[in-house]
Amino acid sequence: MNPKTRDLSFAFAWMLLVTFNTSSNAADLISEATVRKTIEKSLPYLEEAGVSWIEDKKCVTCHRVSFQTWSFNKAASAGFTATADKSKEWLEWSIAKSVEPNEEGTALSGELNVDGLTQLIIAHPDDSSVPLPAEAKQQFVEMILKTQLEDGSWKPAGQLPLQKRPAAETAQVSTMWNLIALHSASQDERIATADMKAHEWLTKSTPGLSTEWYAAQILLADITGETARVQSEIERLKSLQQDDGSWGWLTSEPGDALATGQALYALKRVGVSNDDPSIQKAIHFLTSTQVEDGSWSVQGTKAKKKENVEETAVYWGTAWATIGLLETLENSKP
Repeated sequence: MNPKTRDLSFAFAWMLLVTFNTSSNAADLISEATVRKTIEKSLPYLEEAGVSWIEDKKCVTCHRVSFQTWSFNKAASAGFTATADKSKEWLEWSIAKSVEPNEEGTALSGELNVDGLTQLIIAHPDDSSVPLPAEAKQQFVEMILKTQLEDGSWKPAGQLPLQKRPAAETAQVSTMWNLIALHSASQDERIATADMKAHEWLTKSTPGLSTEWYAAQILLADITGETARVQSEIERLKSLQQDDGSWGWLTSEPGDALATGQALYALKRVGVSNDDPSIQKAIHFLTSTQVEDGSWSVQGTKAKKKENVEETAVYWGTAWATIGLLETLENSKP
């Protein structure tokens, strides 16, 4: 074969290979129908276990009711039936519980569950099917601002105690989520002041051990307009994805639905396309690891229970997996 013919043959073979790979990648895209089927399976689990918690514990906590109503509100916006009314009912219950005095009468209940307030603000934006009422939003903002510490941080208030990650990192994550919620809710001068104090404190932190730390970094950079940093944070989070498409709650540990849902949510919120390999791999992991009752198996986030599958972690992980998958629907209707 002369060199010219060999070059043409090589070019043709390469073109076929590229075409084959492109077709294969397109064929590997997880269908929206598969994602919807997975979500449809998870919602009854979230409802049953969430309502049981409300009835038995009568407690608004950061790892339960706020994620229950968040999941159902996002599902309503994506066209899932009979979810908006339930989300509204649970939101109203959460608001009432949050603004009542605690048992000792020393503070409002929401001041002891600031993480939960933050989640409710983020979960119920004005353009959602079930927006957070303006009065409640302002009450929540006041409680969040009131509980900021002198150094600019927030003490975790509602986060699960004794977590596998360092206490300082848990405080950093709570602080970032609180800032995200405040910026989502309002733009007044007090929030700008709180943000400045918190950012000064956060700049002293070292990179976290948990996926949530990196996800919150992306969301905070995005909402505060740090465009260049958003892209670098996206790449940093992508680099922590494991071969099976998951992220670990601690980045050094095997992946689970909790961390994968958080990462998927963050990446989608800042505009990463569904065609991006990191998104497709995450969707594949979540749609292929759901168990029969609609939940995902997740080991505990508490230090003493990290080797065991824990019901609280299962609920939290199932909610985050559902929220992350709902983001990939991009508000499409069935």
